[in-house]
Amino acid sequence: MLLSPFTSPRRLALVAVLVFLAAIAYLSSTPSYRGYLPQYDIPGFASSNEEDQSSNGHTEKPAGNLDIPVHEPARAGSHEAAAPPPEAPVMDAGDHEAATPDREPVQKPSPAAGNAAAYKPSPLPHRPYAQVQAMIQQLIRPWRPEQPQGGHWPPYEEYIDKDYNPNRWEGFDFDVDFYVQNGIESLKSEKNVELEPYLPYPNYDSTEYNKHWIGEHVSCVGPRGRRLNESAEDIVKAFSALPHGFPEVAIGDAGVTGVDTSKCFDRYHRYGPYGLGQDDRKEVKDWQEPFSKPDWSTVGWGRLQDECVVENKERWAPKARVAVDTTPVQEMPNKPIEQVQEDTDEANKPQYHHRTALLIRTWEGYTYTENDLQAIRALITELSLLSGGEYQVFLFVNIKDNNANLFDEKVRRDLLASVPRELQDISILWNEGIMQYWYPDVTDWQVYWHQFMPLQWFMETHPEFDYVWNWETDARYTGNHYQFLEAMAQFSRNTPRKYMWERNQRFYFPDAHGTYSQWLNDTDWTIEKAMEEDGMMPVWGPQPYNTTLQIPIGPKPPHSMKDDAFTWGVGEEADLITLQPIWDPKQTEWSYRSKIWNFIPDVHPVFHGDADPNFDHPDFKYLNRRVYINTLSRFSRRQLHAMHLENLEGRAMQAEMWPATVALHHGLKAVYAPHPIWTDRKWPGWYMDAIFNADGNELAQWGERFDSVYNHDREYNFQGWSWYYASKFPKTLYRRWLGWTDKDDTSPLREVSGPELEETGGHYSVDGRPESVGGKGRMCLPGMLLHPVKKVVENE
Repeated sequence: MLLSPFTSPRRLALVAVLVFLAAIAYLSSTPSYRGYLPQYDIPGFASSNEEDQSSNGHTEKPAGNLDIPVHEPARAGSHEAAAPPPEAPVMDAGDHEAATPDREPVQKPSPAAGNAAAYKPSPLPHRPYAQVQAMIQQLIRPWRPEQPQGGHWPPYEEYIDKDYNPNRWEGFDFDVDFYVQNGIESLKSEKNVELEPYLPYPNYDSTEYNKHWIGEHVSCVGPRGRRLNESAEDIVKAFSALPHGFPEVAIGDAGVTGVDTSKCFDRYHRYGPYGLGQDDRKEVKDWQEPFSKPDWSTVGWGRLQDECVVENKERWAPKARVAVDTTPVQEMPNKPIEQVQEDTDEANKPQYHHRTALLIRTWEGYTYTENDLQAIRALITELSLLSGGEYQVFLFVNIKDNNANLFDEKVRRDLLASVPRELQDISILWNEGIMQYWYPDVTDWQVYWHQFMPLQWFMETHPEFDYVWNWETDARYTGNHYQFLEAMAQFSRNTPRKYMWERNQRFYFPDAHGTYSQWLNDTDWTIEKAMEEDGMMPVWGPQPYNTTLQIPIGPKPPHSMKDDAFTWGVGEEADLITLQPIWDPKQTEWSYRSKIWNFIPDVHPVFHGDADPNFDHPDFKYLNRRVYINTLSRFSRRQLHAMHLENLEGRAMQAEMWPATVALHHGLKAVYAPHPIWTDRKWPGWYMDAIFNADGNELAQWGERFDSVYNHDREYNFQGWSWYYASKFPKTLYRRWLGWTDKDDTSPLREVSGPELEETGGHYSVDGRPESVGGKGRMCLPGMLLHPVKKVVENE
């Protein structure tokens, strides 16, 4: 007999059970995708050895100086994912009506994340490409809108026989839930909902905080002349819940990015500390007006910020402890300013805190509305004064006369007269003439094409700062600016470099993709499938366009991509943080993809005389580049210095193509942070994914092929987003929140707005049935980043 007394069936069964339990215990200890949720990023090449850099094959060598392998990946047929895990959402046409999946909190990295082979991404279910296209046809064919008086762009009639229609979203139902149950009267009547001061700042006195940072935090003086820790009138208040039925986030995720959307703000508790209601003659219901009313014209915001920095000087590196000189500088420094990096050998010891500048882009002759001023006061107080000087806010004023001598005190004083008095001592004047002096070989210096040249100039001449946020006058954040910007920084810091550039291309839609963890799994699975089937090589390390002419300043990978367990880059500050995806325009019809200066010597656009509006060059198709839409973004000193070095050589690209391309070439860390975005219509989840993540039926090519949503007409799909430069929704929502009407409102509620909506309410029609809305007091919104919101005055 083969069975001994020690190998009886009963004993074997017991051994089998023990082995099974041990296997379960082992698997539960291996690194999972969930373990790296709060951290992700990736630049460059897989190793320093050329033989590791495989490609789809090489054909002809491009002309000029483009040292780039030529390959045109193409893939016929459809791509399907393997069978989905049991918990994966089924992505069908009815998904948008189902309950939104629970959001996942930001999670800490797995301590076991050291075995690159342990993590195997799993896909979501994917329909065949042909089936998705058929579903799109079923959705767009029956829709025949009436031609509005005065026409429409894109023209409705142009898409009758086409296989896509960028106007189709207009036929989706408006999401009136932003307004229907909204109102602070309802919130006040609910149990456990409190109106309380909103101060989302670190506990600066805690032992934990002081383990990481040198120096004592000193509370700074605010515009009312009192220290902010002793002045309740300077502090914004928030309700501790959202209005019933408030719409879910449509794009991105608040929990994963760390953005606080659990509270809401009405306009008076948001902007009251900054002057809203100060001149109202009648009492405002449900709001305690500040007793102290500053004469805002006499507030010196530059002085307050400088004093705050000096009082907190022990927290900063020596170069960052001084008051900032806003006088323009013409001459270039003799040597570059080094960015303060955390000392990895002293990682467990306190460090000097970095400092960040925020530059509000404005121009000579700009008309500052009262709401502009309130928003700027909020930026300064929340970012700079309440943080003890971690940020400093400036007005970055473009002077139109390129010959103006901005280095002359009298000229500068005369030009500053057009800036509100309270903002004059935070104003930095610049013009294109300075850019021409610094970067003569570029041959063009128009701010329209080269918006970041002045940021480079600012950073090269201001050693006080390690990071810069580029901010727009028509951007508004309804929550606390510090909370939002720190969340973006934290998310990006925790992002690993592996597959970073590829993930940066793709939108996350909760309604289509389920949880963020499922989206990450599916994205990585698709990337790896593209590597396996199409020979795609993810970016890993610097990608110089020419290895002789361009010397990357970013780091080389510490090991091969294959051996990396999503650890390289985790804990590393991002060099570039964007608020929209980062994508390759080469095979799209994006209008500005060929606005490239001197990467091929003396080949560049010309905008005068015999200029060619269709300027292009056949070798541009070999030049790796990346784009992100909207220039509101954060830059490290290293990022801007790399851009500066390129401009010194005469190389440049269109503004939205420039930062990410330089980051790609130099191996810098660039991260798209998927902050929460809402839409004014109720999009089917599958359709939103099909349109905005269109891939031309090629694996992992989201937004980068002939059907890219960034093509001129297809871009119209963004019109109903709360964050996109061409959208109309942000303005309508913001004006309603301010208690005003909006002449451009096309929703069913267009006749019910302003005081009527808040005080008495009204009715709107749904399929011919009257429905009630409003009458619940002032609107209350969570922290929402809105853009564009232009010319914010009550009577348009």
